[in-house]
Amino acid sequence: MVPAAQAQELLLESAIRLLRANPFDQATARRIAAEAGLDTSAIARNFGSMHGLFVAVCKRLTAQTLERSQSQRVATSAEMGLRLLTDPDLALRNRVVAWMIVEGMDPGVEKASYQATLATMAAEFQSRVPVSDRAALLWMQVTALITEALAVFDEVHFMEPADRLDAMQMMLKLRDRLPEVEQEITWVGGAGD
Repeated sequence: MVPAAQAQELLLESAIRLLRANPFDQATARRIAAEAGLDTSAIARNFGSMHGLFVAVCKRLTAQTLERSQSQRVATSAEMGLRLLTDPDLALRNRVVAWMIVEGMDPGVEKASYQATLATMAAEFQSRVPVSDRAALLWMQVTALITEALAVFDEVHFMEPADRLDAMQMMLKLRDRLPEVEQEITWVGGAGD
């Protein structure tokens, strides 16, 4: 018998390895459990279902991305933003969420965790750009949407690395003007702060 915390860790690591290396439909309960050296019943015992395991995978990938982005030292904000937008863990997380939706799984179970992550990122954003809570959260939502689209559709856009850096610099200029732009906005979805 393997302790629950150790089994969870083994299953998460195995699932992430398999999802990185194979088409998602090949990340079956049997393969994940075998990779972890556990019985398939360990998935249900520790995560409730494969869906629960995939949600936990998404949370782990998000946490790893945030940890890495906070620890990296880069020369410019554009490089930091580009690293975040192209982070392999975040890209995998976004592809897993898209796959879950296609497979009919409810991605909403990760909603609270996702909103908490966006709120944390919005607060950090406000420490650099003086905007309302609403503007900071909306900026982070738009940025997340772009990141998600990039993870899912990057292969069909054929964007060169230099173009990505230029796009990031353009987004940073838009970000820098956000306090000014916010003053011109009449909020439809709710009052600004």
